[in-house]
Order: sequence, then C-alpha cells, then structure tokens
Amino acid sequence: MIKRILNGSLLNHAFALFALMSSASSFAEEINTSIIEFSPNVGYYQFDSSRQVDDNPFIGMGLGLHFSRSFAAILNYSRFDTELSDGSSAGDIDVQKYHIDGLYFFNVEEKWRPYVTIGFGQIDFKNSIQEEVNETQLSAGLGLSFQVTPKWSIRADARDFYSFDESLNEQTFMMTVGYRIGEGER
Repeated sequence: MIKRILNGSLLNHAFALFALMSSASSFAEEINTSIIEFSPNVGYYQFDSSRQVDDNPFIGMGLGLHFSRSFAAILNYSRFDTELSDGSSAGDIDVQKYHIDGLYFFNVEEKWRPYVTIGFGQIDFKNSIQEEVNETQLSAGLGLSFQVTPKWSIRADARDFYSFDESLNEQTFMMTVGYRIGEGER
C-alpha cells in the first residue's frame, strides 16, 4: 500500500514538474528583451508654496518593463538643484527623486495613446550646510503617448505628488522619450 502511494505520488510529482517545465519554456519563448524600455526625460517641478522653494526644471532617466501593450512599470530617477525662495543662508538645495510608476495605456491599437499613471517613491533634499530631509510620496497623473515606431515613443504627462511626511501636494510636467530594446512593441 505504501509502495503504491509513493509510486503514485512520485508519478504525480513527475507529471506536475514536467507540466511546469513545459509551460515555463513556452512562457520564456514569449518573453524577450523587447519588454525593456530606457526612457530619458525632462520636466518641470512645482513645489508646494508653503515649502518656499523655487520651482525648477529637472532631467531624469527611467528603466521600465512593458508587460503588455496596456501596462508598463517604470522606475524613474531625477535630479536637480534649486534654492529657497526667501534667499536665506541655506543656499543651494540638491533634490533627488526616485519612484516606481505603473502606467496603463488606452487605445493601444492606435499611435496616440492616453494613459494614467500611479506611483510611489521618495524625494530627498540636501542643502549647502549638509542638512538632509527625505519624504515618501504617492503620485497620480494623466498623459498622452505617441508611438513613433515599435521601438520609439514620446510621452507627455502631468502628475500630482503627495508627500505623506509633510502633507503637501506638488506637481510635475514631464516629457519622456521611450526606447524599447530588441524588436520593440509587438
């Protein structure tokens, strides 16, 4: 009896392992480097007026994965310098932002694709006397993408960033050039 259970169990495990391996290999055939996107961006950051910090342009870089024509996840990093708007002795402020964003595209069979984005990340401030402030942020926004070729796209969006630590709302306007490696979009 025990021998029959073990043999049946082994046979079931072997069958399950074979099924898992065959489905994994067919899944791996469908995934290639074409899902990877590099996306340099430029934009303008508007600080909440209560911060008393000058608004400023920024540059950044993103690295993303396109899971389908409709859904992508992109890790963004941007950096810029600003200063206090009251001209105090704190001097220049170095700002770094990093956040992961989910993008959901509509109208995916067309070249013009509106999208929504939601993200989570952090903004770091460091002034000239080496004082540091780090804040956690949640973002949401709307944008429009133009699919130039299967590899190249251009996106423009507006986002609101909410700081959990300071209860502040700040906005960005961003333009992104997306480049997908491999074959690009299929």
